[in-house]
Amino acid sequence: MDKAPTKTSLKERIYNFFPTLDRDERKDLVNRIGLGAEGGVDFIVMMLLAATLASLGLLQGSTAVVIGAMLVAPLMGPLVAAGLALTQGNFKLFRSALSVCGTGVLIGLGASLLFGITNPGFEVSMEVEARGKPDVLDLVIALASGMVAAYAMGRPNVSGTLAGVAIAAALLPPLAVIGIGLTNGELIIAVNAAVLFATNLVAIILGAALIFRLLGIHAAVGESNVTPWVRKAVMSLALLTVILTTPLLLNVVEKGREGQPRPAIYPTSPAVRHAVWDYVNNRPDLNMISLARHSVEPDTGITLLLTSTGPIRSSVRNELIQIVRRARGDENAVVRVFTLVEAPYIDLY
Repeated sequence: MDKAPTKTSLKERIYNFFPTLDRDERKDLVNRIGLGAEGGVDFIVMMLLAATLASLGLLQGSTAVVIGAMLVAPLMGPLVAAGLALTQGNFKLFRSALSVCGTGVLIGLGASLLFGITNPGFEVSMEVEARGKPDVLDLVIALASGMVAAYAMGRPNVSGTLAGVAIAAALLPPLAVIGIGLTNGELIIAVNAAVLFATNLVAIILGAALIFRLLGIHAAVGESNVTPWVRKAVMSLALLTVILTTPLLLNVVEKGREGQPRPAIYPTSPAVRHAVWDYVNNRPDLNMISLARHSVEPDTGITLLLTSTGPIRSSVRNELIQIVRRARGDENAVVRVFTLVEAPYIDLY
């Protein structure tokens, strides 16, 4: 008598869908990923160079340089190793991976602080602004990046996608923004960049652990024999994810209210703003509406829009132009000054 076919659970179907690794493949994978958690001179040098590229690219607003920094940054290695360690229950590898990651974070933050200090009053670029307001989508991107990185490392035939993963994860730019923001008084941007960076770290580790589990790596997560430290680590990462989700959700709501940031103008440097404000504040007949650049191209110059209680003399306009040029450090800078005459108040009632 034939036996009735047994039902396959959803969990088993998911596991059966992913190609599992045999013993030799798992051993090779562990050895390769373990190298990423060793650190050493190569890791320090590459991290320092990548942090330098990221900081300079952010200060200059160069997308190409920032992408280059993402590609050469070695932080993804120890994070994926931490995910593998969680799946295996390998405390030694987990501790080593976090230690190397911590070293990389200190190097990246130190380099960004140095470049931030040596470039005071920089004009906030779009690359910096882009890391200044993360939302839940960034959490999903980081989680997917960790999953893709783990799968690519586990399946050598798709390892060519790792370069794309490095760009998608964008680990180093938010770290560099933290240092640059802190040294230039951009506290809100620095805090938001720190949230983004922490989100990336946590989500990549969890995403990598999930994929390694599906690939059939000897797993402790979810089993009855899970070691206490694995349970504590997973719970801590999950709790941290929930905590980070709060500001990310708030940013989603704020973006929905404000709309996507697509600036028509660019901010001027603090030196220019302060100089103009000092002049206008001493003139009760003047009020400033805006002071901005309209492009990153220097020929577009700076536009100043004012209101006045009456017609102003040409000498006032010339004084403002000279003030902006001196503050900017460019005697030939293009400066446009527009003045709107305020209409008299008429009580119609």
